[in-house]
Amino acid sequence: KGLKQVDGWQDMPLTEAAQTVQVSAYPDAYAQWEQQATDIVAHNWNS
Repeated sequence: KGLKQVDGWQDMPLTEAAQTVQVSAYPDAYAQWEQQATDIVAHNWNS
């Protein structure tokens, strides 16, 4: 199942949306990378 199939994904915290799709055994593991991922996307979005 993909992210667009998850109802309300746009309003979820990023880590919750990721866990809903990935169903990781370690759901909190995504949180440690959230800021770094946000920074990378922001830096490269309009490059």
